[in-house]
Amino acid sequence: MKHALGLFFLTVALALLTGCEKFNEKRFSTSIIHEFEIDIQTDGELTVDMNGELTSLINAELEKVKDEIKNYELVSMTYKIWDFYPVASNTFSGTLGIGNANSTEAGVIYAYNDIDLQAGFANANQVNMSFNSQDISRIQQYFLDTNGLKLYLTGAVSAKPVHFILQVIVNIDAIAEVKK
Repeated sequence: MKHALGLFFLTVALALLTGCEKFNEKRFSTSIIHEFEIDIQTDGELTVDMNGELTSLINAELEKVKDEIKNYELVSMTYKIWDFYPVASNTFSGTLGIGNANSTEAGVIYAYNDIDLQAGFANANQVNMSFNSQDISRIQQYFLDTNGLKLYLTGAVSAKPVHFILQVIVNIDAIAEVKK
């Protein structure tokens, strides 16, 4: 009797396993770029206060599996200075606030401390933005909640007139459960 009962449960378990669809975890990597254009004339204030959105995460490939995305992994966030002029000594200090796409205020803050704009423009490399593990988790959750971010840039330059673009690049992986 015990043998028959064990065989019955084994048969039921095999039937359930073979009847279920198989899923694989698949990683989709993407980069999202947002550019803040700062243009301060001689008669303008030295301060910057602007918002931007990173909501273009769902590309054609991800659109097919967006309902199966189970989490996001932040690979990196970097910035680069572009189109800086006039070519004179100038620095930027400020903060980049980060929240989910529906936020009204930042939940994560990154500080820019006395960035030399001329050196940043001359440097061909992107600058890595470091975050602690708690901030990384928050940014990943923002993507999971809204498939994007809202950015809040505030700060000031040391001299005017000035024009530059602060480009923010977010490299993120979406992890989805897809059918084999």
